[in-house]
Amino acid sequence: MLRAFRIFRDLVATQSFTEAAHRNFLTQSAVSHHLRAIEKAFGQQLVERGRGQIRLTRAGALFFEATQDLLKRYEQLESALKAPPGEVTGHLRIASIYTTGLYQLPQYTSHFLKRYPKVDLFLTYLKDKDVQDAVLADRIEVGIVDSPKPHPQLTITPFRKEQVVLIVPPKHPWAAKKKVSLAKLQDAPFIVPQAEFPVDDILRGTNIRVKVMHAFDNIEITKRAVEAGLGLALVPQITVLDEVRYGKLKALELAEGPFERTIGIITRKRAELSLPAKKFINLLTTPLKAPGRALEL
Repeated sequence: MLRAFRIFRDLVATQSFTEAAHRNFLTQSAVSHHLRAIEKAFGQQLVERGRGQIRLTRAGALFFEATQDLLKRYEQLESALKAPPGEVTGHLRIASIYTTGLYQLPQYTSHFLKRYPKVDLFLTYLKDKDVQDAVLADRIEVGIVDSPKPHPQLTITPFRKEQVVLIVPPKHPWAAKKKVSLAKLQDAPFIVPQAEFPVDDILRGTNIRVKVMHAFDNIEITKRAVEAGLGLALVPQITVLDEVRYGKLKALELAEGPFERTIGIITRKRAELSLPAKKFINLLTTPLKAPGRALEL
């Protein structure tokens, strides 16, 4: 039955009979067979199919939540029994917003895997709300989000603050400046990264309005658009270090700042975190060690 539970978990997580079959080295018909067997055993329809989408029934949602907890506990037990005393093993599923995941986490994940090579780490990049939803649904054990809001089912742990800067092309009239005032942004052409949009937060409470010329759901395309002179953008400073270093962009501070966004770690309150998750969160909350920005695990 545990294998059927895993197949059901993968089916819900991937929303695909094909992918669930691939993950479990089965045919699609075998996945359907396991699903029917579970539904017959519990006397409930668990999923509704339609137009390539799989939707959980009320019974299916309850079953999914229960099996997630059961499988996690079983996998933790299995890892603990098989591992030598003191060894950290098992699975760790992490989801992060794009910018932090791409620009901040690699140094942490590389150190983590060097220290704990027997941990099977899965990292995916999602939008803020999707990260939270994945943690609440127990599809992900650790989530990294922007400005986490209090939630009755979530534990929030501070991770770090990221400074927001204004980026302009090298030949822009402001390129020689180090700072620019918010008032200067009035009616300025802007490129907006849709997934993580700090402009509203910064301009809230002022009468300043910008002209949104383009909106891209990708920080890299946003940077390329600014390089091409299509507009200005507010982005986390960490995302433009290379472009500034090689003269492709100029990064200006806002005179009224510094403006920062708070990055947080979210986990389910009711969940018993796995040992790999505890170790990873401990690593994230450990200050970088100078010199060489080495991480102490």
